Amino acid sequence: MEMPAQAFPVTADGYARRAGVGWLIAVVCLAVVTWTSIGLVQFNPTDHGAWKGDWQTAKNCIEQAARLPCEGVSKFPLAYLVNAGMTETSSGHTAVRLATLNLFCLLLPLAALWLTRGWALVVRAGWAYVLALALSPLPMFYVLSGALEVQAGVFCGLYIAAFVQVLTARNLQPARSTWWMLGLAGFLFPLYKDTLALFMGTAMALLLLVAIRPLHALYQHPAGRSRLRCAFAVAVGPVLLSQVLAAAYSWFKYGVPLPRAYMAEAELTTPALAKSAEFFFGSIFSPNGGLLVFWGGALLMGLVGWRIVGLVPRRQALLAALTVLILSAVAFARWWAPFGWDAWGDRLLLPAALALLISAMCCLRILEPEQASNRSWVGAAVASIPLLVCSSYYTAVPYLSPKGEAMTRSLWPGPACVTMRDALATEAADQGLAFWKGNTYYQCARERMLHVPAP
Repeated sequence: MEMPAQAFPVTADGYARRAGVGWLIAVVCLAVVTWTSIGLVQFNPTDHGAWKGDWQTAKNCIEQAARLPCEGVSKFPLAYLVNAGMTETSSGHTAVRLATLNLFCLLLPLAALWLTRGWALVVRAGWAYVLALALSPLPMFYVLSGALEVQAGVFCGLYIAAFVQVLTARNLQPARSTWWMLGLAGFLFPLYKDTLALFMGTAMALLLLVAIRPLHALYQHPAGRSRLRCAFAVAVGPVLLSQVLAAAYSWFKYGVPLPRAYMAEAELTTPALAKSAEFFFGSIFSPNGGLLVFWGGALLMGLVGWRIVGLVPRRQALLAALTVLILSAVAFARWWAPFGWDAWGDRLLLPAALALLISAMCCLRILEPEQASNRSWVGAAVASIPLLVCSSYYTAVPYLSPKGEAMTRSLWPGPACVTMRDALATEAADQGLAFWKGNTYYQCARERMLHVPAP
């Protein structure tokens, strides 16, 4: 296992000039996006209406010493309760507070990069991250938003990055800040969605399997065994503590330590395997916000930008993040609303895709001279231009449309979805959750996935 480079010479081979140009382009793009979005961006509530009162409801149950379970608290996990408490206000500034929290979380990876790898790497690589975010759909729909997937994605990405930094450090001895990042991110990310811990655990187990030989060699020495135990405790302990808190919160809500509302919803709405295969295909390839058009441009910006300044992500980070992404896509294809229902694009895959971008940035390494002179990556970048064009078009549509219309057309693109919308007051009321496993809904879901957004 090799030691991650801590000192990144910005001036080497003219990379300082390239990084400077990159920062200029990133700042200009960010300014243009901000200016263009004025008057177009509006609060994107998604599930906010369901969980915004959780803090007050829970507080009332505690103050009144009400018998458990505490009725009226939403089905959403513990992180939503905390966000409700942090953004609760009678002054009408809830949306602004949520935007501030989301923006703060998006800036955390740059701070983490500085603390764990040094300021020089922030200067050399941070611009590509800023540019990728600026040219993604996040500024338009997921900053001023009640969707907490951005926050979840940040902490997932930081956890993967910290785990990889520990695993690739000589003798499992990374910077002290890496240990802090591993513990804090490990505690926070499961609070947003219980299943994230399962996906992350699988990805980390795969990394350990790949690194089994050097880890086994380290285990042969007493000092190595001690470091392995320490790494295991920091990587796993906070995640388990988070799961205990999640179980306690479920007990508070339902009287049982399980997410009963989600389990009941899944029991009545889980699609057949054939429909799940269609959902999986749509979540990747849909022109209406599938993974490729939603994230293709941003990820290409990051990878090409880092390669221009002589950096590439570690394979361990890519392997772990892609594992989480694939498992998320498969799992959410088994959910009745694989895109997250009221969303621009595939909202449910946002945490895993954002984690891929963040973990890649935090686990960059310097190319060796012979690798830096290899220009084969240019051909791959050129071959990716069609994906970049499609992704850029998808990102640009909301900026070229009247306020709110892009989202409306995305959700209700044709006659099948109009029929379903009309049925919400009739069939849905009679059938309950079973409505979301019926043909009326499935026809609309297919229509949404086939829709090509236009200004």
